[in-house]
Amino acid sequence: MPVNDTKVRTIIADALNNTGNGDACCGKTYVGFRNLQAARQVPGASLDLDLAAAEHYMFARAMVCTGMVSATQMRALIVGYDIKKWIDRARGNPNATAVTTNPVSPPDRGVVRWGLKGVSDGQADHDRCNKAASPPMWRSLEEVFGPGHGIGPY
Repeated sequence: MPVNDTKVRTIIADALNNTGNGDACCGKTYVGFRNLQAARQVPGASLDLDLAAAEHYMFARAMVCTGMVSATQMRALIVGYDIKKWIDRARGNPNATAVTTNPVSPPDRGVVRWGLKGVSDGQADHDRCNKAASPPMWRSLEEVFGPGHGIGPY
């Protein structure tokens, strides 16, 4: 079933409205991302492509806004992760990047599209309220995702 943009917008709006301690610039987006990440890790929720699209959007937006990664690197990571999912499926191991017992969501261009929108919105946020943060052209995957994760869920 394709990504439902109306549902994704609602999930994102709810995440941004329920962010607790996040600051008004990048913090609310980061807290919203972490809340969506936790929601996807609930058993049975990882295959919800609307939730996946919203989480990928919030991750990209937060990482670019904070200057953790450049917009260029985040675009490459988004497309690369989707390609890796295709490769893992072709090799018979679609859950190669799983970080919980939940299955990995399938590759999906709607999820990629929302991730790329997160890059654009994150760059706009960065330019509006966090211009002093200067991301490197490329940051190691371990720095972005954490040790031992390589390219996969944050």
